[in-house]
Amino acid sequence: MDETSIILCVDDDSTVLSALRSMLSTHFGSELQVEFAESGDEALEIEAELRAQGSELSLVITDFMMPGLRGDELLVQLHERSPSTVKILLTGQSDMSGVKRAINDANLYRFLEKPFANDDIVLTVRAAIRAFCQERDLIRQNEALRRMNAELEEIVAARTEELVEKNRLLEVLAVTDKLTGLYNRRKLDELLDEELVRARRYEVAVSIILLDIDHFKRVNDSYGHAVGDEVLVGIAKLLRDHSRDADALGRLGGEEFVVVCRHSDAAASMVAATKLREVIAAHGFPGVGQVTASFGIATCRADDTAASLLARADAALYRAKGAGRNRVEPEHD
Repeated sequence: MDETSIILCVDDDSTVLSALRSMLSTHFGSELQVEFAESGDEALEIEAELRAQGSELSLVITDFMMPGLRGDELLVQLHERSPSTVKILLTGQSDMSGVKRAINDANLYRFLEKPFANDDIVLTVRAAIRAFCQERDLIRQNEALRRMNAELEEIVAARTEELVEKNRLLEVLAVTDKLTGLYNRRKLDELLDEELVRARRYEVAVSIILLDIDHFKRVNDSYGHAVGDEVLVGIAKLLRDHSRDADALGRLGGEEFVVVCRHSDAAASMVAATKLREVIAAHGFPGVGQVTASFGIATCRADDTAASLLARADAALYRAKGAGRNRVEPEHD
């Protein structure tokens, strides 16, 4: 017993209490703190005082027949307050109904018949205290395990959330142009394939706008690649701000961008491209000033692949370049 255990002895016979006091003091000394009560009501008061002080009864030994609360009734009430307390019932009568009640409703540890033998009491008390300490340690261990499990669950949940977020970011990076945040070439090829299948299945129009920044090499040569990158980022932002939510935006590479216009025919995509051309030409880019872009447009045909659609838009773009730049050219029939 690492800690001092508290025992409560309850009997209306002071002679019995005195015998218990002498016997427990002789065999246990300072190992036990022994409290005495001459009635069930007094026993309940002592238990309440101990509980208020943060102490718990390890063991209660009570007589069965007492004025007021009988021993079995006392044990039932104590059990409601302190289920872990070990209960021993002393009885000089063969009233098994009370013993059964104490067993069923108060988790009675043992009952001893009067007159009791000192050795029997000592052995029973020692075993009862050991049982209480084991139960208390088990409760503490279970609580520690519960806390550890809760902490582990929190760690696992946090790690899982972290992994989910990292996987999400990896998925985004796998389809995103690192500089501009627009779709990369790989994602654009995949997306165009899907849109062409959808266009044929549902007989809806899909067009693409291909644009290339005019004289971009001069920007890099005159102002440096860092400034050139800022221009690319600025173009991407203008595309986001002035395109429909339904449109998909990507960077094919270098200074070339593409807008996938869902549910847009040639006329609608011409309007959209003209608007983007004007917005870019009117924008002032930090450190550079005005830049322009040339545009080529192509609309999905029945036998198109992503490559053939891009090729027609690219041909239209180069016609725009050859015609003086800063203009929009549709595909040739």
